[in-house]
Amino acid sequence: MLAEIKKLEFNKIKEQIRKYAVSDLAKRDVLNIEPTNNSLEINRLLDETFEARIMIERYDASPMTGVLNIEEAIKKAEIGSVLNIEELLRIVSHQEAVVRNLNYIKKVKQLEISCSSLDFYYERIVSLPNLKQSIEAVIDQRGEIYDSASSKLLQLRKKIKITQERIDSKMNALVRSEASKLTDTIITIRNNRLVLPVKSEYKNQFKGVIHDQSSSGETVFMEPISCFEMNNTLQSIYIEEANEIERILRELSETVGLEANNLKNNLIIFTYLDIVFAKAKYAIKYECTKPIITKDEINLLNARHPLIPQEEVVGNNINFRDYRNIIITGPNTGGKTVCLKTLGLLSIMVQSGILIPVNEESKTIVFEHIFADIGDEQSIEQSLSTFSSHISKIIYIINHATENSLILLDELGSGTDPKEGASLAISIINHLRKRKLYSMVSTHYSELKTYAFDLDDTINASVEFDVETLRPTYKLKIGVPGTSNAIQIASRLGLQDDIIEGAKKVSVSFDTDVSNLIKKLEKQSIQLDNDITKYHQEIENLKAKQEALEDLVVEEKIRQNKLLDKLEKEKREDLEKLEKKANKIINDLNKLRNQANFKEHELADLKHQAKSINKKESKYLKTKNTKISVGDLVLVIPYQRNAVVNKKVGKKYEVLMGSLSLTLEEKQLEYIGKKEKEKPKTSGKIVKSSQAKVELDLRGKRYLEAIDELDRFVDTCLINNLEFAYVIHGYGTGALMKAVNEYIKKSKEIKNSRPGGQNEGGKGVTVIYFK
Repeated sequence: MLAEIKKLEFNKIKEQIRKYAVSDLAKRDVLNIEPTNNSLEINRLLDETFEARIMIERYDASPMTGVLNIEEAIKKAEIGSVLNIEELLRIVSHQEAVVRNLNYIKKVKQLEISCSSLDFYYERIVSLPNLKQSIEAVIDQRGEIYDSASSKLLQLRKKIKITQERIDSKMNALVRSEASKLTDTIITIRNNRLVLPVKSEYKNQFKGVIHDQSSSGETVFMEPISCFEMNNTLQSIYIEEANEIERILRELSETVGLEANNLKNNLIIFTYLDIVFAKAKYAIKYECTKPIITKDEINLLNARHPLIPQEEVVGNNINFRDYRNIIITGPNTGGKTVCLKTLGLLSIMVQSGILIPVNEESKTIVFEHIFADIGDEQSIEQSLSTFSSHISKIIYIINHATENSLILLDELGSGTDPKEGASLAISIINHLRKRKLYSMVSTHYSELKTYAFDLDDTINASVEFDVETLRPTYKLKIGVPGTSNAIQIASRLGLQDDIIEGAKKVSVSFDTDVSNLIKKLEKQSIQLDNDITKYHQEIENLKAKQEALEDLVVEEKIRQNKLLDKLEKEKREDLEKLEKKANKIINDLNKLRNQANFKEHELADLKHQAKSINKKESKYLKTKNTKISVGDLVLVIPYQRNAVVNKKVGKKYEVLMGSLSLTLEEKQLEYIGKKEKEKPKTSGKIVKSSQAKVELDLRGKRYLEAIDELDRFVDTCLINNLEFAYVIHGYGTGALMKAVNEYIKKSKEIKNSRPGGQNEGGKGVTVIYFK
């Protein structure tokens, strides 16, 4: 497609995105981004960028560190060339990036972040762990070849070490023995061979080969003849070592060549993903969103020019509805050109898969081509005036534009006689209308205002100017034609009143019925625009409140989840403790059964301990305060059992709970309903005294029989959540009383006990209270 990339400054957008790319290849390829008019391609690109933005906001960007340029290394490996150590280490770095990115997308999926658009690329990344291991087995992180890279290399380096030690030993011996003939006691290297600094006057007396001399000529650097053969041997081994390293690197290069296609594929994917995430980072920085691509609706909400600083830029609503042509009028420096550039640049960005600085729910279409004639195009070289240059550009646009192209024309018809310029401008717009092109045109000609009012597919617009401050607001007003405000501005600047009044009279004489109608419509449009702005503000406020509520819901869910995690942890800890306790009881039971002096009451005590596991006291609260009357069916809150109100005793109530009669306060009772007329079911014994009490009579029982029956009785009391009970053991020999007291002491479920009162059987009865 054709697009005015340079004139609309799209290259500057690409430079900004380039700063967010990590890899060198992505930084290079960002500058090659071009718009397209393929709707499917545009939607795919926008979805990918938008998804990358969400991934960054909810987790992080895809890790592209370590994605180095290995294009040249891959090419060399493919044709059989030997890669150097740096190139092989670059491939290792690349494989480390593979691991990081695969782990990244795995984490993204675990967090349930949408990645359906980009997952396509991650699925096609090929991990090559064997290749990485092969290189790392030979080359260390400093870029040195390991001695163990091959058995031959290991042997050669051992020889090198031994030979070097022999040479060093010999040289050191000569330093000591020939010290008087040397200028220094330091062994140096010349031509890759060890030499000694010999005084010039002794060079004929010192047996050796001269390799160099000092600039002063006082010192010659000589290789002792006794070390000559050893140095030759060392150089020979060095050559063998180099050949072996060359062989090892060749083998590694061949391994790289076998994976060339996978490496190229990974590199292409990484470069592409880096660009996508660079566009996403740019979108976050400049608060860009994804517009909805439609077939015939353009409605850019709060559209901002991305190259104007965020703290200065003014957002505008740019929309094409039933009309395809917008004519913007108004004073200079008011923002007309910025409006044209904003529409053009944002359109190019969208069609390049870049999110744009507009509010959510914005809509736009895919333009076939995007043309622009903006700015002073005077050409000295071609001897063209401003007018001629503009006309030449318009001719090019008309010749190349197709249906659904976007045409942006700044100061249409300017640079010539106003009357002819206005006529020409109207004729050009008529031509664009007939071809069903989209256009936004700026002009000073008032004739175009009247022209637009007569058409259904064309609308007036203006940029607002604050007469009070004498400053433009840069707000685009679609449906409102612009005025020069020259008389008002002159008045504010202090021009004499009589001149101002004279100008107004002349202006009135110029006015026609159409002009008056336009002014009236201007006022109505301004009021309507203000109402719309207020309406949009209210919508934004509601959205903000809704988002705040949604955030609160999310926070509450997070809090609940944390609380559940804490409770689950505590529960696990409690269960572990209970499991240990249960295991101890089981062990105690096993030990007890194996003992010769096994006693039933000890078994009963352990049974109660087992039954007490995981039992926690619950504090139940009253949920309603319905007035209670005699005969009502109520819930006894401490026991969570139903009962019937028998009678009122002072401020308390006597209730019948099965076979048990209790006197409780009203706060301990909760109204359920009226009791049906039926005979109450009873079980056990009711003591015929001031209050009925649950009891167990052990008189006449043998020791073991009594303890066993007491054990079952306590179980029954616990199951029925009773607070207390009576155990009748009588006086007799006192054996039963002693057995009962021993049982009570060992029981974990009995809180305390007391002898019976005067009306309860005295010391022949023990009253027990449960925990």
